[in-house]
Amino acid sequence: MVCGLSLCGALSNVAIADEAAKFYKGKTITLVIGFSPGGGADTFARFFQPFLAKHMPGKPNVIVQNMPGAGGIKAFNQVYNTGAQDGTRVILTSPSHTIAYLLGKKNVRYDLNKMRWIGTLTQDTSACVANKQSGIRTIEDAKNRTIIFGSTGKSSSTTQHVMILESLLGYKFKITHGYRGTGAVRLAMQKNEVEAVCSFWASQALGPQAQDIKSGQLVPIVQMGKKKHPVFGNAPSAYDLAQNEEQKTIMKVVYGKTELSRPFGAPPGTPDANLDGLRRGFWSAVNDPALKARAKKSRIIIDPLNAADTERELKAILATPKALLAKTKKLVGG
Repeated sequence: MVCGLSLCGALSNVAIADEAAKFYKGKTITLVIGFSPGGGADTFARFFQPFLAKHMPGKPNVIVQNMPGAGGIKAFNQVYNTGAQDGTRVILTSPSHTIAYLLGKKNVRYDLNKMRWIGTLTQDTSACVANKQSGIRTIEDAKNRTIIFGSTGKSSSTTQHVMILESLLGYKFKITHGYRGTGAVRLAMQKNEVEAVCSFWASQALGPQAQDIKSGQLVPIVQMGKKKHPVFGNAPSAYDLAQNEEQKTIMKVVYGKTELSRPFGAPPGTPDANLDGLRRGFWSAVNDPALKARAKKSRIIIDPLNAADTERELKAILATPKALLAKTKKLVGG
């Protein structure tokens, strides 16, 4: 067959799309979450689940599987190293996966450079919040008293964000580890087991926990975005609290990763045609007017990146100088 370049390219794309549709027809895609129900990752996954199913070639079933442990690393290790490598298992990752890999955590058994990225669901802003009954109103209170934080694991951002503030700025903190997701930490806050938690997102403050913010039950005490988010009110930026440029640079190593908040990835063995189907399904879903309308109604921030832009952003993060990573690792107890 003789054809022009544009026609041949179009025919090739159609053939790949047909191959993905044939593969996924009658299949089930498992969307793995490294945290318990009720947290930020779980909220996004369950919001996105029906739209991904709607737009995937072949119309497969899509289910969400929670696999908490080690600040989300257990799930990433499992998806990367075991089980199906054919595009029927994907993972919604978190910033803690990226920073754990960067800092060379011993329990990390995955390579972000080899993941097959599908796209990013949102770019979000993180903060730390305290419960109302603690009496804490700002991170500056930790100069005079100890704030007790709840954490999902030593390798998670719920720990790392606290330790950077403590190590660089000398605040008085105590961290209680082992909660199976940020939802469990918030429950512990209600019971006064702990007083505060980090990795609380603007999307949560605008959506599922909007009433808790509005009522003052949850009090934003510091935020980690490069730009302050209005939903966190007058809570200071961590960068504004830094005392010099080196401290700001170290903060960017940890906090800067949080802005690439919810990347979707498939394991390294995923075939090209099936990956292409996942990428097409993802991008069609995030641009679905029905998804946008539901996100607006639910006050969930959908700010997506396609696969190419996700890979570019991750490559920039992974290019962080080794000397800076070594200093950061020491500060967060790595």
